Amino acid sequence: MSRVSGTGALPADRDVTGPGDVLDMTWAMASEHGAMLMSSGGTTGEPKLTFVPYHQAIDRLLEEWRPLARGDVLLNLFNAGRLWASHYYMHRLAERSHCTVVPHGPIAPQEAGPWLRTFARVGVNAVAGTPTGLADFARGVLDTATSLPITTVIWMAEPWNPSDVDLVREAFPQARFWGNYGSVETYVIATNTPDCDLATLHLMPDQLVEPDDGGALLTRTGSGWTAPVMRYRLGDRLAPAECRCGRPDGLRVLGRADDAVKFHGATFGIGEVLDVVRQVRGVREAQLELAGTSDARVAVSAVTVKYVGTASGTLLEAALMRQFPRFRTVLRQHPQAIAIERVPQLHRVDRTNKVPAAVWVRATAG
Repeated sequence: MSRVSGTGALPADRDVTGPGDVLDMTWAMASEHGAMLMSSGGTTGEPKLTFVPYHQAIDRLLEEWRPLARGDVLLNLFNAGRLWASHYYMHRLAERSHCTVVPHGPIAPQEAGPWLRTFARVGVNAVAGTPTGLADFARGVLDTATSLPITTVIWMAEPWNPSDVDLVREAFPQARFWGNYGSVETYVIATNTPDCDLATLHLMPDQLVEPDDGGALLTRTGSGWTAPVMRYRLGDRLAPAECRCGRPDGLRVLGRADDAVKFHGATFGIGEVLDVVRQVRGVREAQLELAGTSDARVAVSAVTVKYVGTASGTLLEAALMRQFPRFRTVLRQHPQAIAIERVPQLHRVDRTNKVPAAVWVRATAG
């Protein structure tokens, strides 16, 4: 039986746990063994703190997922500092894989040129980052017409969009993609290998996921992990999935559990709207700017669809009106409530260099 349960049922005799429980547990562990203080969130609310043991469960990870080999040289494009774990996770992975690591951080396209000779000189053949950061680096490589013998791409922290995948593959045609999924509180839950569909991941041993619309529930047993968890509420909706690789226990991330917003009497999912926009020919990537008057971030008074690409705003508007008829009614009553704007670059989170699906702003009076 798959360890990704399809029922989503919540047994009454087991409590659901959250970030506070993980913090208490890991703080107690850290007081005896030491740890690194890390956090997730913090962009729009209070950060969720976790004390991560120095081993970061890498030995358990390497039993199932081994993207690096002895002698590889890994370029680490993840941001350092500000309590974000990914940069330090890649260092530990390189250490336990007997690799060399280049701890650079994000590289904007216009910054790549001066560094490429250095990277080639020291033998960089692997690179790790968010899909956004990896695409930036790939663009810089292509813009300088320089080749770098990258054979391994390690990604996590956000999903791929097709244009970024194409860009990275164009810059590094020999590269094989290795991904994983998790959170600072849980560390790695599931992995993706070059044999997998990019959107499909596979649960690691000792773990059980219960899909639930309020956020999937993770239970983990066994030793060697960063922390044991019992029915921990993840922020994402997950579902069982088949994968071309044939491995069992596949899953897909359907989106954030809290992405539904109310908009002048209508309710829509942020991910649903973005899926429609991204399917329009000429759209490379998109993001919603949501304006409201409440800090609760549920009721929205205005939506701006921001996108990067060559598509016309007229095509985007037509696609949205077809898929969401309620938007037509909103526009008739509130002509300024929906806008479409082409931009050179979408907003990013400074701490993580990720592109969030939505950016919240306070609505102006009038």
